[in-house]
Amino acid sequence: MLKTIRNLISMTLPSSKLNKDISIIYNHCDDLKPLDISELSLTTPMKKKVLNLREKNKHITITRKNKKLTLIIPYRNREEHLKIFLPTIEKILQEQSIDYEIIIAEQDDTNFFNKAKLMNIAALHADKASDYFVFHDVDSIPHNVNYKYCNHTVRLFNYIKRDSEYEEYPQTVFGGAILIPKNIFFEINGFANNYWQWGKEDDDFLLRHLFKGYIPLYETTAKLSMLPHPRALTVDVHGNIANNKKILQENKKLSDKNKQTFSKFKRDITTQENDGINTLENYTITSITTKDRVKTIKIKFIMESLKH
Repeated sequence: MLKTIRNLISMTLPSSKLNKDISIIYNHCDDLKPLDISELSLTTPMKKKVLNLREKNKHITITRKNKKLTLIIPYRNREEHLKIFLPTIEKILQEQSIDYEIIIAEQDDTNFFNKAKLMNIAALHADKASDYFVFHDVDSIPHNVNYKYCNHTVRLFNYIKRDSEYEEYPQTVFGGAILIPKNIFFEINGFANNYWQWGKEDDDFLLRHLFKGYIPLYETTAKLSMLPHPRALTVDVHGNIANNKKILQENKKLSDKNKQTFSKFKRDITTQENDGINTLENYTITSITTKDRVKTIKIKFIMESLKH
């Protein structure tokens, strides 16, 4: 009863920034640094929890090795992007002498898109010999990115180019290209399954690390170029610009629901143990095809799972 009352109180408290991050002690390795989370907004109880965990685990030893990689691409309706991205990433991985497989996790239906759930399913179908995952957006073209194994989770870039110039990416934005050791991925229970269409699954993924005491790193000099595409909230389930007002309203409704889901998580109303790789359900695999080192898994979500 007391825990329920505390949860209700913390849910209504305004979120505040961390104000300052701890001084993390780590051995320098290439261009890796710990992500600064001082701009992260959390309630006071959750902020205290995160800072206590970071203080406890602030001694970081970084190891980079050649190990087996599974690179996972969540995908639907981006054929032109895939034609550019796939040969680019394979060339880079081969130049870096990385033993790899690529899994294209393709949503094979006209239901709402679920990027995080696709990535969870792909992780379960990775080669058992793989030591780590890289979750990579198909519209993000790498420049000077190091895909070699690291024993900590790494955001693999610091700069992103959307138009003509590179801009530094916010420290607390945690998507695009993320490297994570397999053991950490399963310990944090993978991604949450309940973010539909667009938004907040990457913020949730960062907090899953912080709530377990992990300190993600980032590549300070690496860059990504984003291929042009319409905003997710403006397209229909086929990837076309939506002129239908009902579709746009539905997209907005789902985006708002994602914000509510994330708000409950960051306030400790819901926990990562109750939503993740261990609760993956309501999907079928329609086909699996393999060509060289690229495996395409087509996945259909069952409509009963779309509760919003």
